[in-house]
Amino acid sequence: FEPFAHAQLPTMRAAVLACAIALVSVGVCGAEEKAHLLIQKALLTNRPFAGKDLPIRYRIFNVGGSAAYDVTLEDEWSTEDFVAVAGLHSGSWSTIPAGGSISHIVVLKPNTYGYKGSTPAKVTYKKSEGSSDVQVAMSNDLGLIPVLSAKEDDKLSAPHLGEWMTFLAMAFALIALPILVFRPPTSDGKKSKKM
Repeated sequence: FEPFAHAQLPTMRAAVLACAIALVSVGVCGAEEKAHLLIQKALLTNRPFAGKDLPIRYRIFNVGGSAAYDVTLEDEWSTEDFVAVAGLHSGSWSTIPAGGSISHIVVLKPNTYGYKGSTPAKVTYKKSEGSSDVQVAMSNDLGLIPVLSAKEDDKLSAPHLGEWMTFLAMAFALIALPILVFRPPTSDGKKSKKM
């Protein structure tokens, strides 16, 4: 049996070495899991109109393996183009746990119609509680926001009474015309008399 044991010794050493390397790499990777934030910026309306509320939602997701600390959100909107109605352009949170998320909503009102610019929001955070290393993450950019005029709003939300009256008249004509053409004739002239 001794020659057989010496033949397996290099194979066992390789297996033990591979297991040791795997355990060390898992330990090192697990120790380096840190917070990682993703930011989504989105309009909460399909058609923004001048003079009407325009809600903007910021969602911050922590996709890292540990909590993020001292999280701050900052966003800039042109004061010439927008008026703040509700909410703040910035926010701060002491911590966002691993796998957690936070939503923040601000409501703006566009002053005029046309294409309005938007820039990415900026989020700063720390990967550990006592760290002085500040991480910066940026949200997506909304691009040019097409703000419609109040006249277009009236046109899109009008009751369209003229169109509905035309539709009802045509529908009535389609129903009444066959009834008038194919109704059975009535005879008023000769009635049978009983004697």
